[in-house]
Amino acid sequence: MKGIAKMYSNTHKFIFIHWGKCAGSSIKQALASINGLEVKLQRGHADLDTMKRLIKEDGFNFEQYFKFSCVRNPWDRMVSLYHHMSTEGERHPNNPEKQKINFEGTFEEFLHHQELYPSIYPNFQDFDHVVRYEFLQDDFNILCEKLGIPNKVELPRIDYNTGRPKINYQLYYNLKTKELVTKQNLKIIDLFGYKFRE
Repeated sequence: MKGIAKMYSNTHKFIFIHWGKCAGSSIKQALASINGLEVKLQRGHADLDTMKRLIKEDGFNFEQYFKFSCVRNPWDRMVSLYHHMSTEGERHPNNPEKQKINFEGTFEEFLHHQELYPSIYPNFQDFDHVVRYEFLQDDFNILCEKLGIPNKVELPRIDYNTGRPKINYQLYYNLKTKELVTKQNLKIIDLFGYKFRE
């Protein structure tokens, strides 16, 4: 899956690995809006070794940087990702690249498509802090404290207008698809204690 991005700051010594559909865009926008906080954005493969090289090229010590990422209940995330990917063409009618990655099919077909082209998961245990989507503002406030950002920063709500219905993610699943997502996300489920809420 495309969409993993990196943000880093040499003024506040942090690295943010943004994993798609976990409110990472809101986090990046909030941080970029803070006066005196200089940030840089990079796209592409989002491993920490790449970040180490970039920071070294900037003349700084990678070991001094605070590393964080974001995470979300995987069953909920896949529903969000499905609506995002299946409306890319409609939302970007004049962008040929968006047209290429637009997904046309059912939710179950999408899950099998993702099984063939799995996400590149960050190794969450390598991070100093992980912002959980389910506790977004609270975890972000903790992050700001750790980064030495004194004023409370409200996270913006970014609406991509994907047309996702306001229904529980559980209604998208049957036993087969539930187990498919469980199998694909065992490490995240175990590490963060996520459950498929009945």
